[in-house]
Amino acid sequence: MDDFDMITLTDIHLQRLHAEAKRLAEDADRRLATALDSDDPDDWDAWKEADGIATGFKLALQEVAREAADPEPTPPAPALSYDDWRDAYRPVRNTIRKDAPFDGCMFETFGPELDAVRAADPACVWTLVSSDDDDGLCLLSGFHFVNRLGYLITERPWKGAESVEIALD
Repeated sequence: MDDFDMITLTDIHLQRLHAEAKRLAEDADRRLATALDSDDPDDWDAWKEADGIATGFKLALQEVAREAADPEPTPPAPALSYDDWRDAYRPVRNTIRKDAPFDGCMFETFGPELDAVRAADPACVWTLVSSDDDDGLCLLSGFHFVNRLGYLITERPWKGAESVEIALD
């Protein structure tokens, strides 16, 4: 049995590979149409072009595999201030309760306000929590129960795989 190295491709690697495969397939289709139009079964130029496409595809695969085997480390995301978070995700106003905290954007943890939070896109829900070690308040992406004080719903979703914490001063 052949030896092989196991690699893991990230979404970005797969997107790049897919784009390169699409480009090469379109190029191959174009060159094949040109060869068919020539009506010459011995058109060696068409064969050489097809071989070039195959070689290019092989090199693209090798590059993606090399990058996946030795990726550059992902730098940690910079801490987001509340103001930056507010500008980036745009919390929506609580229309159920006119005197809601956080500039009218916080939803309570019970009743119709909680129903509104549960009906929202989960990627747009943020939980206001009190820290266990008296560090103050923070927003956590997602729907949480422990130490929750309320929820905020944003226009734009959080697209991260892991929960993010926004410290409130």
